[in-house]
Amino acid sequence: MATQPPRRAVEVAVLGAINWDTTVFEHDFASPGEEVPVVRLEEFPGGKGANTAVAAARILGRGAVAFLGALGSDQVKGELLESLAAEGVRTDGVEVIKGAATGRAMIVVDGAGRKTIHTHFGANEAYEPRFLRNPASAAILSASAVTVIMDLPLAAAEAAAEGASKQSRVVYCPGVRGAGQEERLASILSRADDLVLDRIELAKLSGRSDPEEGVEALLQRHEGITVVATLGPEGCLVAAGGSVSRVAPVDLADLGLAAVNSTGSGDAFLAAYACYSLFGLQPREAAEWGNLSGALKAASAETRGSPTRGALEEKMRLLREVRGRRQGSR
Repeated sequence: MATQPPRRAVEVAVLGAINWDTTVFEHDFASPGEEVPVVRLEEFPGGKGANTAVAAARILGRGAVAFLGALGSDQVKGELLESLAAEGVRTDGVEVIKGAATGRAMIVVDGAGRKTIHTHFGANEAYEPRFLRNPASAAILSASAVTVIMDLPLAAAEAAAEGASKQSRVVYCPGVRGAGQEERLASILSRADDLVLDRIELAKLSGRSDPEEGVEALLQRHEGITVVATLGPEGCLVAAGGSVSRVAPVDLADLGLAAVNSTGSGDAFLAAYACYSLFGLQPREAAEWGNLSGALKAASAETRGSPTRGALEEKMRLLREVRGRRQGSR
């Protein structure tokens, strides 16, 4: 059994979902009513919050990242806790909800690496603000330099934003919780430094189908916050201080790689963005590292296929060389 990572100062606390994932790989998505053959079926530890915590630990090292969330009292909870501890993620802020089922996600991936995700939140839905007052969780929140709040129930997300250290950078990624809930999110966003969304989440929260219009609208409504929109193969948008800039996507072919599974790419982006912000980079620069981390994760079949810091920085060096040669040949 994996042991708890060594005690050290918590640099990043991640609060969010932890699931057991079943991933189905197919050549093509099925149309309604259609049956298609499955190429292979695999099971992995998952959940957006837990994935992000693991990705951050691969950058920062053992014991620097803590995960706060909820598991059920069923058979898979032990394997999920071990999977986090094996990666060096602290789990003393994880609650086990008696009688609840651990969250499950059913993921379908097509031949181009695109995915659809069907999630049963299970115990994740039962995570309550009172858990943040438990000694271990309260100590983690008061100590972390960066607090990443993900797809928690909104009452718990509000409590987490309020309970984070005043010196902590708060990064909020509401996920499916954001749709139609902007008024409810106002108290969280008033404390957050960064709001990170994907294209679909951005459209639902902003009410705008065009990503640039969406981030501009959110920037106007929530003064002082940085809005980051991940756009998959189109890179990402970073809106801060009244201006919007686009960060170029990463072409995996430049690194001799190809996309096989985009599940978890957004989590890898978020972890790298949080970590490189911690290292002192400005949002646009941190987003460049996020883009690369998300792209490298897409080259792995595993949901938690995010790179280590060493691998990430080596790939960034190679990518910059390729881009430099390309610009020099023009």
